[in-house]
Amino acid sequence: MGIRGLSSYIQARSEKCLTNHKLHNSDIVIDGSNLLHFLYLNCPKQNACFGGDYNIFSDHVREIFRLLKKCNINAIIIFDGGMDVDDRKQKTRLLRAKQKIVASIKVKPSNQHRMSVLPLLLKTVFLTVLKEFDVEVVQCQYEADGDLASLARGLKCPVVSNDSDFYVMDVLVIPLTLMELNSAVKCDDGFAIQCKLFDMANFLKFIGHQDASIFPLMGTLLGNDYADKRLFENIFSQIHLPKSKSMNDQHRRLQGLLEWLKGQTVDEAIDRILMFVKKIHHIEVEVAIRTSLNAYEDENNGEMNSVADLREKIVKSLMEDGLPEWWCKLYTDSNIPPWVVEVMMSHRMPYQSQVESVRYSNSFCCCLDLLKAIALICWDNQIDNRLSTLWRKNSELVFKKLTLSRMDFTVTLPGLSSVGTMKPHEKQQLLFDIILEQNVGRLKELPSKWQIVFATIIHWIRHSHCRVRSYHVDGLIVGLIYLSMIEPRVGRIRSLKRLDNNASKAKDDSMVDYVTAARNTFKFQEIAARMLSHDINYDRDIVHLLAEFQATFYFAHTLHRVLDSGLSCASPSDFYWGTFIYNAACLFKGYDRLVLAEKLFGGTTSLLFTTFQHYTDVVYELAPAHLANWTPHGPNKPRKRTRKRKDKSTTAENNSSSSGEESAASDNDVELIGGGTSSESLSICLCHSLIRS
Repeated sequence: MGIRGLSSYIQARSEKCLTNHKLHNSDIVIDGSNLLHFLYLNCPKQNACFGGDYNIFSDHVREIFRLLKKCNINAIIIFDGGMDVDDRKQKTRLLRAKQKIVASIKVKPSNQHRMSVLPLLLKTVFLTVLKEFDVEVVQCQYEADGDLASLARGLKCPVVSNDSDFYVMDVLVIPLTLMELNSAVKCDDGFAIQCKLFDMANFLKFIGHQDASIFPLMGTLLGNDYADKRLFENIFSQIHLPKSKSMNDQHRRLQGLLEWLKGQTVDEAIDRILMFVKKIHHIEVEVAIRTSLNAYEDENNGEMNSVADLREKIVKSLMEDGLPEWWCKLYTDSNIPPWVVEVMMSHRMPYQSQVESVRYSNSFCCCLDLLKAIALICWDNQIDNRLSTLWRKNSELVFKKLTLSRMDFTVTLPGLSSVGTMKPHEKQQLLFDIILEQNVGRLKELPSKWQIVFATIIHWIRHSHCRVRSYHVDGLIVGLIYLSMIEPRVGRIRSLKRLDNNASKAKDDSMVDYVTAARNTFKFQEIAARMLSHDINYDRDIVHLLAEFQATFYFAHTLHRVLDSGLSCASPSDFYWGTFIYNAACLFKGYDRLVLAEKLFGGTTSLLFTTFQHYTDVVYELAPAHLANWTPHGPNKPRKRTRKRKDKSTTAENNSSSSGEESAASDNDVELIGGGTSSESLSICLCHSLIRS
């Protein structure tokens, strides 16, 4: 929920408000969503503009949890749920969705470090690493702040988060930004992480207040997810604000409120606030204040003595809503995304964001059938219904209603009550029948962990709104082979010199092909230097096509989890490296695919080449003819900048963007949400000698 400005206010006065602490031999309760964002934004050497470098992120997360393990720190991760009590945060969610649209269509190589666009499959990768380290993970039904605080109080340990809400709760808080996660320091009985610790008692002494009861009101007046700060603008003209030049406006307001609220009870303060508000707004303002205070009070009560108690509470609550116990446990363990519960209970699908091109329709259009299948299975015995979704159309946020019917599927969709009685092989057959429309071809020849991935590729090719070409697929499969076969043998390559040194020490002759492939694809790992300064060389269309694949995999993987199919599935970090795949696709766009693959993998006798040929054959046999119906045009060359007339570009944008929407016209009752978000404030340099040799 957040109290605007409180975190930075406290951290700017860390010497007086916070104490130095060496964290070790301790439990900590971590705000999962907050940690996920923090680790991604602080992960080095990744490029957000290509849709997700998941392998780099997963390595970064592993380093952090190795450090926690070294210091004997038991981390408990708690995630927010999908339900919003009484829609109290609906306005905030809409605003954030608009901001995500702007970022997703504006991000490019030159500005990617200034724009926050989280890759779609990031949480899936994050959870995979947490399971590797046997970290306790719990997913709540609603917002998790109250449960986080309750568990921390029961375990008598700190909460780790950058969310300022925890500063006004009766818990110890360690700000994530003030944890030194680069290395551990020695202490008396092992190693520790240096950090800062917030204790409310010390803070009250610093600001001269007797108790913390007034803080929720202060948070309300400054504006949070439940109360619009514009309701209280007039108050700040009536109280004294410090004139210190070292403070920004938000800190001045906060400091002024702290002084103004001294010696007052909450009711006394509310009465004084209403004195500064016009009578016609009294009821509206008081309701906003009481609603916000109740939210804080709900989150600041009770103790939870164990993670098992918290799990039991969430499972019980979900079962009271009519969900089967086996499914509730999967959800609580974070095996099922939180939006699935919102689809089930409220028939709403929140906005999903990833890097896209405004020229094309929403990247999720190609896999709406999978979303519909998930919803119909979760709605159990309901035959027809409607699902409300937030959607991107051009550069605007729209409200889209989908009509769902079991009659639209060639396979019979069971309800959750029936799924629980199905055998694993029946669930797996149902999964592939839905994704591939009962035409699996040679898919079962592949290792089990790749079957969902390749089923996704085939579905993507068949249903794409932008015409997938063979170079998209070949680039994707080369990335998969590199991450699953080459890198495990040669390691993460930082330089060609290091690669050659490692190769010279290897005694195994079979390493030759792997080293050759690693050397030939080394440039795929890097963003071209010219692209950083010349955005015209950034092919957003390729990124958009690959975003369609990610969207399809996301829903296919969710369907796999909803059905509890029991089939193993590779993590995205095992097959998807956005920068690498983009560069590979650009190169395959210019050359004959098999000739290029032969050069990259060191000849037709290489195991890597035969694997590439086998994997692509499985896909091509089930793909439409248009996949290979194009002509390579030679090496990519820098494109010249050309000026386009505004009226023509606008027309082209509308035509290309609307093509995907028209194909699903029977599903759409579209109404615009607010204004257009565009007005909100808010090819590869591989040596040619490789090809000629």
